[in-house]
Amino acid sequence: MNTTKMRAAVLATLIAATGTFGLAACSSGDTAPATSQNQAADVDVADDLTTARQAVEDALSENANLTQIMLAGDVKQPTEKYGLLVMPFVKSEAAERVTGTVNVKDGKYVIEAVSAESGTTYQIDQDGTISEASN
Repeated sequence: MNTTKMRAAVLATLIAATGTFGLAACSSGDTAPATSQNQAADVDVADDLTTARQAVEDALSENANLTQIMLAGDVKQPTEKYGLLVMPFVKSEAAERVTGTVNVKDGKYVIEAVSAESGTTYQIDQDGTISEASN
């Protein structure tokens, strides 16, 4: 067997052993139940949703009486514009669309984002729970 084939065989064996070890390490121990927070990692627009939620939370921490908050990429800091408080927010390429104006009622709100990849609409609420939006 020439050295190139031998090195390839050793490399393949190392990769297989590393993968096996990694799977064993991941599967051992207690497993957490699947919650919406755990499932959020599987949602490609989770970062967009959590960033948008944080912008709304920041606005509400300044003025809890706000009933509408606009998220826009054309501002660098919170500002009054269009008769609303506008918070800076720029969506990622993962999102086709993210809610632009968030309606707040009794401290509750929902922000939606449409996945550019799948076209699925996901939402996040004031508690940070991400779920698939029902249409």
